[in-house]
Amino acid sequence: MPVHASVTPAEESEVVALVQELVRLHSVNPPGNEAAVAEAIARQAEAWGLETRLDVVCDGRPNVLVRLAGAGERRGLLLSGHTDTVPPGEVAWEREPLSGELADGLIWGRGATDMKAGVAAMLVAMAALARRGWRPKGDLLFAGTVDEEVASLGARHLRDTGGLNGVGWIVIGEPTNLDVVPTHRGALWLEITAYGKTAHGSMPDLGVNAILHLAELLRWLGERRFPYQPHPLLAPPSMNVGTIAGGVKTNVVPDRCVATVDLRTLPGQDHAAIVQDIRDLAAELESTVPGLRVDVRIANDMPPVETPTDHPLVRTARAAIADALGAEPRVRGATYYTDGGVWVEAGIPIVIFGPGDDRLAHQPNEGVEVGQVVQAVRGYIAIAERLLGLGGRDDQA
Repeated sequence: MPVHASVTPAEESEVVALVQELVRLHSVNPPGNEAAVAEAIARQAEAWGLETRLDVVCDGRPNVLVRLAGAGERRGLLLSGHTDTVPPGEVAWEREPLSGELADGLIWGRGATDMKAGVAAMLVAMAALARRGWRPKGDLLFAGTVDEEVASLGARHLRDTGGLNGVGWIVIGEPTNLDVVPTHRGALWLEITAYGKTAHGSMPDLGVNAILHLAELLRWLGERRFPYQPHPLLAPPSMNVGTIAGGVKTNVVPDRCVATVDLRTLPGQDHAAIVQDIRDLAAELESTVPGLRVDVRIANDMPPVETPTDHPLVRTARAAIADALGAEPRVRGATYYTDGGVWVEAGIPIVIFGPGDDRLAHQPNEGVEVGQVVQAVRGYIAIAERLLGLGGRDDQA
């Protein structure tokens, strides 16, 4: 009998309890204090007999790595999750954001969906395989990385320290409603700063108003249409002005204003070309306003992820999940980005599959359905069984 078909009620209880424990641990980023989550994962994984270690990325922020050793006959499978969350926000929640409360068939709290449920389901899947004595043909790995919500420092550290060596496939456990997601948009975050000249508010003609001129540049940018090819699984590119700040007092012409802009891109779009286009726009504005200077800085550069829908990994994941869940999963794209953007250049095929409604990520009253978490455990087991246990060829996916 396949392991995914024999997940026990005790293991179902284990995954619920682990989600609750992780949600109750504060790991809001910024500032990014993921150590407590990483240590809790390590303790539990060790208790289940899995190899674990903490790998410090920066002060107080370790990646947590878990391994079920394989026979060395195939490449490894990396199950990827992140341990940080976004802040709860200013809107009041119906339940305490760090409660981990179990009610109405859901586990509630910040990070329940994004993505402590996926993390817990991956770990329980590995434990279920290990306790049955299953020996994979290649290493089954889990990486809980820090800082995915800001700059993916943990994913970059994993890449740069050899953590992807020998990995043949990556499954990222971000929330997908149990759909198979082989592609997501990229993210290009820019910090645009306008520098003007201060003056008395009653004599604005003697100054250069940084706020007004940056607003004009943002209007131009909002009207700009950067070239792209439509994608069958992804929404068109988008732009959001996330923050803007400037000025010191009502009766003073502001000499500085800074805005942050979030551009979401499609496969095939050139981030460097987009940045140069925006810098050209800034230079054009500068040329019409004496005394104005505009600086465009890249704050985050995450390329899109795209694994073709006919790729063997996508086909294998679909078949495994259909077998485990009893229904063919939907294949679609995602609007968000993942740590996978950091790993694209490694050439390792990536799919995203996890419990939770991704529309609830970063929202108040975040929660994840218990049934989906349990189904995700079965899905991860089934994917691992197919990639690391069936047949004899390393190139099956």
